[in-house]
Amino acid sequence: MFQPDAFIEALYLVLNWNTLMWLTIGVFVGVGLGAIPGLTTSTGVALMLPLTFTLDITGALGLVIGLYKGALFGGSISAISFATPGAPDSAATVFDGYRMTQKGQGRKALLTSLYSSVTADSLSDVLVILIAPMMALAALQFGPAERTWLMVVAIALLGALSGKHVAKGLFAAAIGLYIGTIGSDPMGGASRNTFGLAWLRDGISLVPLIIGLFAMSRMLEQAVELIHESRLGHKVERKMNDLFSNKEDTLTFREYLSNWREMSIGLGVGSFVGMLPGLGATVASFLAYGIAKRLLPHKRLGTGVMGGVAAAESGNNATAGPTLVPLLAFGIPGSATAALIGGALLLQGITPSPRMFELHADVIYALFTILILANLFNLVIGRGFAFFYAKLGGLPKPVLVPTIMVLAVIGSFATQGNPYDVGVMLFFGFVGFFMRRFGIPEAPLIITFLIAPMLEESMRRAVLISGGDWLGGLLNSPLSLILMGLAVLVLVLSYRMRFSERLEAMAHEQDSQGAADDDATR
Repeated sequence: MFQPDAFIEALYLVLNWNTLMWLTIGVFVGVGLGAIPGLTTSTGVALMLPLTFTLDITGALGLVIGLYKGALFGGSISAISFATPGAPDSAATVFDGYRMTQKGQGRKALLTSLYSSVTADSLSDVLVILIAPMMALAALQFGPAERTWLMVVAIALLGALSGKHVAKGLFAAAIGLYIGTIGSDPMGGASRNTFGLAWLRDGISLVPLIIGLFAMSRMLEQAVELIHESRLGHKVERKMNDLFSNKEDTLTFREYLSNWREMSIGLGVGSFVGMLPGLGATVASFLAYGIAKRLLPHKRLGTGVMGGVAAAESGNNATAGPTLVPLLAFGIPGSATAALIGGALLLQGITPSPRMFELHADVIYALFTILILANLFNLVIGRGFAFFYAKLGGLPKPVLVPTIMVLAVIGSFATQGNPYDVGVMLFFGFVGFFMRRFGIPEAPLIITFLIAPMLEESMRRAVLISGGDWLGGLLNSPLSLILMGLAVLVLVLSYRMRFSERLEAMAHEQDSQGAADDDATR
């Protein structure tokens, strides 16, 4: 239900110089970080997370959400300029964006990317504002048992949707659950899983875990690549002059409207994918591009046309708002970046849950307002600085890698002034590095780390209410049984799909081998 007093309070919190300044800084930095290859959206948000500890709630949300939205668009700048996406989210943009640059239409490609991103992002945010409160009202009817099974369903979805191998996704989720239990028992106060280390009694801190897993691990990966390189292999921006040419036609309003079908496909796909835990903007971008290419063959996507850029960019940016719906409605982050935004709320003393709409209605309205304002700021800053950031995207790795590593160490220490946090950050930096090497997704780890306390609390409360009866406590309603069945169904279907894919691959391999043998006998 709409609360006018809370809405007016939210406007007062957001529409002031402090919040608007941090929102501007967030978008400005986000577009720049997104344009630099190797720095993903999660890496940028993780690096800025320690700073939110010193800000008020709206300043923190402005910084993090602005950086998130700016980085989603920023990734397309380097993808279009020299075929190196700033993040995996913009990989599909390379297909048409870079071909447009090669044809001397780089400026038009960048503007298509910007306008498509802002359009899809804004419309998807409207969907969030309409859907999230209704889902939160439904979530308030859940008891401890239903909340427990809902989180189990989320973990099953994370394992099924986070990578090519279900087992790897579930393994990462299990690691996150285990790390979430390190520290003191929330009910009894006894130490557990601390390995006899007194400084672990308070558990693993969120900030060093996130910085290590997302920022330091990627910089270690970049450092290894530098070691393997015999010489600096920087790409030359051969067509950069085209982006600044005054002779080149800019994007007209009629051309922008001509991509409405591609943007609509991206909006629908991105909004749906964004609400599912574990998929993220990369999947949405490729899926939107693939669907648009199949449904609109006359547009000839893939040959260097605006429609390809519009489909890919609207698809990945449309996930920005919807990925917050599970976080706000159920307290379950829908993606790694949503988990980081949830972490920013936790640092401000606010636990993401459906009760936020009752206890912190002003914060919810402030968040919705910031979502909309961030799109406007993204439009203005992206329009003004996209061509400048196109050159910044060629920043050499020998400068970038050590700089980010130093920032990671400073950020980990500055949050609490605890030197052990630096060690935790470095440890999880190597954990994230090896996870990426073995194809284990890191998003399930951080998401289950955040929901582990809620899962434990709900499960133990359900059992206590039933007098210690586990079955009676956790399966005490039809909804609990339905959610349990849904979790099992997700796992079974995902394994069956992977098994059928392997069978098809083996059959294709055998057919290819048979054809090769026939050719050899001839």
